Amino acid sequence: VKNEFLASLRSLQNLPVWVVIRLCTDDEEIVTFYNDLDAVLELPFEVIDDFFGEGKEIYSANKWLNYGLPLHRCREMGYHHRIFDLLDERLLNKDELREFLELLFGADTLRNAPDIHLDWKGFASIVKQVVYANGTIFNPYTKRLDYWVDMKQLEKCYDNTRGFRLFGRRK
Repeated sequence: VKNEFLASLRSLQNLPVWVVIRLCTDDEEIVTFYNDLDAVLELPFEVIDDFFGEGKEIYSANKWLNYGLPLHRCREMGYHHRIFDLLDERLLNKDELREFLELLFGADTLRNAPDIHLDWKGFASIVKQVVYANGTIFNPYTKRLDYWVDMKQLEKCYDNTRGFRLFGRRK
């Protein structure tokens, strides 16, 4: 049965489709099987865990992001963008961060923002205004209402002007 399933998935390789596999189990063997499919097959598909599981995975790579339910639903319904694939894999670089924020809040919201590489503080100031204007949403990691973006975590991840320290706390 497994080989037939894999053959069926392979038959989709040359078609203009995006397949979303939404897992509804905590069975480790099944989860591992589906997560390994991405490495084994070059298929246009995404394996999505439940809302809380995805929130935890994304938090491990991008602690600044509140993986709200609307993002999860978009992914479940098949919305595909390369940055969504990166959210649970690694910290987004600054260009990807800007692109993601434009996807999340709308391209116009950051139109007047300074260059993210040349003026981080100015860029972060605009992001902060946008984030607070959009209010709070349930966070699957903290299990409370939070803003879409944790500005302290965002600064910690991307502010290169904060300097290096060997000991003690940052002020």
